[in-house]
Amino acid sequence: MKKNGAAHALITPDATGWRLRMGGEDQSLASLDEALSYVPGNAHIDLALPCQAVLLERHRLPSTDQAELADMLQLQLEKSLPFPVEEVSHGFETLGHSENETTVLSVTAQHTQLESICAPLRQSGRVPERISLYALRVGVACPQDETVLAVWPEQGQTVLAIFEKGKLSWAQAVPFTDPDSVIAELPGLLIAAELEGVPVDFTRIFVWPGDLDLIGALATHFGRPIEPLELTGEAQTGLDLLPPSWLQEANSRESGERVKQRLLVFAVFYLLLIAGAFIFLAVQKRKLQTLQREFAMKEPNYAGIKDQMARWKALAPVVEPSRSVAEVLHALIRARTADVEFTTFNFSGREFTLKGEASTDGQFAFTQKLKKDDDINTYFDIQNPPYVLIGNTNKVTFTIVLKPKP
Repeated sequence: MKKNGAAHALITPDATGWRLRMGGEDQSLASLDEALSYVPGNAHIDLALPCQAVLLERHRLPSTDQAELADMLQLQLEKSLPFPVEEVSHGFETLGHSENETTVLSVTAQHTQLESICAPLRQSGRVPERISLYALRVGVACPQDETVLAVWPEQGQTVLAIFEKGKLSWAQAVPFTDPDSVIAELPGLLIAAELEGVPVDFTRIFVWPGDLDLIGALATHFGRPIEPLELTGEAQTGLDLLPPSWLQEANSRESGERVKQRLLVFAVFYLLLIAGAFIFLAVQKRKLQTLQREFAMKEPNYAGIKDQMARWKALAPVVEPSRSVAEVLHALIRARTADVEFTTFNFSGREFTLKGEASTDGQFAFTQKLKKDDDINTYFDIQNPPYVLIGNTNKVTFTIVLKPKP
């Protein structure tokens, strides 16, 4: 797909739409269709996604080898994603190492989401050469030796992101832009980030300079000066979320376009050099036969790709509802007896944890009834740590842990 000497077009999310950077100039545009109308046909296109289009997760993996980390993350995603891992593009950024452990930030984009966003590009045959995450590019504008909070607008939302030493450590998009709503949401988001192990003791705070009201509200909330964030987005990242099938499709289309161009050139030469027409036709015939053999050899590969895509689409509806939070909670309530009281119900992403109080007989009856529930036993291993008596009463506190079966 490389086009030597071609222009480079970078398309990133803007406050309300998209921003096109090309040839040292940039402009805000309402849609990708409009942005594409300004991009030359032979230009390299680099697309940066908004935060709302991806899933960001922090992981601590027991390895420091880069190849092992990729394999471990693949297994982790297969367990945690609510859809098949074959239907996503993913990558990760290494945040730090300890003696035998590495902290990484995974970035996952579902192919259906990418197809929806990139529909104008694909329909016009302009597949991006790289799809990355805009928040990763913002890190270049942040200090490379500090922990900072950066806030900027993205397509009608506000992104709050924490950067450690110039690397994205955590990000969350909130569905509003007014300062009061952002400030009201901020404490809860920072507490959630801290619970994930993200440092929240910022040395500095950067905010997009176009929103003076938000700058003032954040300065009042944190009681410190706010610095302007220069959103250039020009930095490259190692992350690429472009689906491999798109690249193959683009290469195939480009090969076809080259064939059409060659045929056109030879047609012109045929009209201008009628005396040498038979020679050109003989040469062209040999080239065409070569191309036909190449296409015949590659056709099974394309058929395999189409079959695989069909299987992915066929598997799309297969998302087991019995693993959802609502279904699990319904099963727990169904098994509850009259003297059992639930006090806490949590879902960590890997397991469900229920805590409650009951009489000793009620706790035993509840646990036995739960173990006989087919909906629970089909998908979960039930762990029941010892209960704890409450004083000199007949009541106990108990814990039930449901872990998805492999």
